[in-house]
Amino acid sequence: MKKIHAFIFALALLACENDPFEWGDYTYARIAGPEVWTLGTDSLLYTFSIRPADMTEFVVEAEVIIMGKTSDRPRTVAIAVDPEHTTAIKGAHYDLPESVAIPAGEASAPLHIRLYRSADLLSTSVRLRLEIAAAGDIGPGVTEWTSLSIAWNDMISRPLNWDDLIEFFGQYSEIKYRFIISTLGIAEFPYGNGMDWGALNNYRLLLVEALAAYNAAHPSSPLVDENLQPITF
Repeated sequence: MKKIHAFIFALALLACENDPFEWGDYTYARIAGPEVWTLGTDSLLYTFSIRPADMTEFVVEAEVIIMGKTSDRPRTVAIAVDPEHTTAIKGAHYDLPESVAIPAGEASAPLHIRLYRSADLLSTSVRLRLEIAAAGDIGPGVTEWTSLSIAWNDMISRPLNWDDLIEFFGQYSEIKYRFIISTLGIAEFPYGNGMDWGALNNYRLLLVEALAAYNAAHPSSPLVDENLQPITF
């Protein structure tokens, strides 16, 4: 029996040595994406296609979180890009700080990642993978918690319920749908599930007015779809 107790005690000591987050006196950092976009995962998917045309960038409000004790002095956490899992180009597709300052007495600080709506995103998606680097005052801890992956594009797709919207918007085209989003500032039209006939008809009247204004301002090049057919509502 004594041998069994000694074995269990040895295992406990080993656990203490190999689990610094629970038992040791270490401090590490991790990246957390915004909950509304990542839902507790380390990945984020985003598309500009359902945003108004004048929206040219989007800021991902991530966070660097300390796993360990706070400090009475400010500390830095270095941010690195994983080149093997990144296709986005800094300056063209995104910008982000090289480090984040954790204020004295605080256990976290915001990490703002700026995504750009570049022209090539109309036909392709780009990826960015961020990691906690070892260069700062606080390094990476558990591998699964030290990175954040972001993929984004500007590719649009036909709404699944467009057949229900034909009486208001007419036949679908990508250019028409982008005009709708840009004009109304919304991309989803749940007819019969929170949006009634009157609301959709009001949207149609707004689109007719906006289209007339656009065509009046561009008399030599009225709005046409991808097949060069005039846009109508």
